Amino acid sequence: MESLGQKVSSAESKMGRLGAVTDDHEARLVRVEEELVHQTRYVGELWDRVQGLENRSRRNNIRIIGVPEGVEGNGVSGPTMLLSILRDCLPLGASDPIEVERAHRTLGPRPAPDQHPRPIIARLLHFQDRERILRLAREAGELYWRGGKIMIFPDMSRELAAQRKRFTPARRRCMELGLRYALQYPAVLRVTVDGRLHRFEDPEEALKELNGIPDQNHRSPS
Repeated sequence: MESLGQKVSSAESKMGRLGAVTDDHEARLVRVEEELVHQTRYVGELWDRVQGLENRSRRNNIRIIGVPEGVEGNGVSGPTMLLSILRDCLPLGASDPIEVERAHRTLGPRPAPDQHPRPIIARLLHFQDRERILRLAREAGELYWRGGKIMIFPDMSRELAAQRKRFTPARRRCMELGLRYALQYPAVLRVTVDGRLHRFEDPEEALKELNGIPDQNHRSPS
């Protein structure tokens, strides 16, 4: 019995030490989880800042898709070629003071003849010129240059482009209803309904609200 009592006492002592160690580990785990939450939030804030800086650095940029490869030859510089393309496709006067800082293809190997040409990234000196070009491209609908279709978009990061693309169903719904809308930077949908301005940052919420509007009340074009 004495031997058994000693073993029980030893086991209880060990259990006590294990309990203390477990409590210490639990306390440390709680601190680690709290620190992880803080670091995750901090990294998210840093990522948002990086995205903001990247997209602001592209604020004066446009992206032209569909221009065939090789047209930059014969000693024609990128900015000169870009101005020629813009004036051929858009109602821009020859005397319009549009200044292009630089224009170049996106990085990467030259594609094969049966593949799509690389986009052209152009940086304009003035933000107002960039907005005017994008507005004229939207108003024109489809653009053609040398028999081929080209498209002009604002230049932005992949993450922001994916975020704005999520509003596509809501924008289509606005067109179906004949509502005036605008997708503003960075990804905010502004819709005018019965003279009232609505602002959506969540694509699903925007689509849900727009689906609640009956078509027969908004048949006139925007």
